[in-house]
Amino acid sequence: MKEFNINVHVRIGVTEQLYALVAAFAGGQGRVPATQAQAPEPTPEPAQAEMPAEAAEQQPAPAAAPAPESAKEYTEADVRAAMDRARRRIEGEDYKENTAGEGYQKYHRQLTGEFKRIASLLGADKPSALPDSAARATFISRCDELVIKGGELTTESPFLRWERTHC
Repeated sequence: MKEFNINVHVRIGVTEQLYALVAAFAGGQGRVPATQAQAPEPTPEPAQAEMPAEAAEQQPAPAAAPAPESAKEYTEADVRAAMDRARRRIEGEDYKENTAGEGYQKYHRQLTGEFKRIASLLGADKPSALPDSAARATFISRCDELVIKGGELTTESPFLRWERTHC
């Protein structure tokens, strides 16, 4: 029996645009961390490098990356406001005063559990203990995505629905 040695080299990179797209679906800010933004550009393939100048001029220019959004510093007050918005939207505007209301009775504990679950996915035991502004921003966007469908607390994002059932 002959022995064969096979060496495989795999290099996977994430472009700034792909990272922004994935971060947007995950509820992040869509900005690339500094360590990834400074990654070296891949070298062009030999076929592209040998392209005649005339053909290169006819190629469309690559789309420019969108300008980064202004960085807002999110605080615990912003987190509390997001939870309040979600409760008003789901439990009812009078959820604080009307604890016997149908929305309060049906969804208050579920929302509390969901807020803690989201915070735990972001590295904290509870929403007020979120570690930084980026985590708070993600928490806020996920709170804003919470809805009631078919009598169940869920989210519009298919990725977050998957996460809720698989994590």
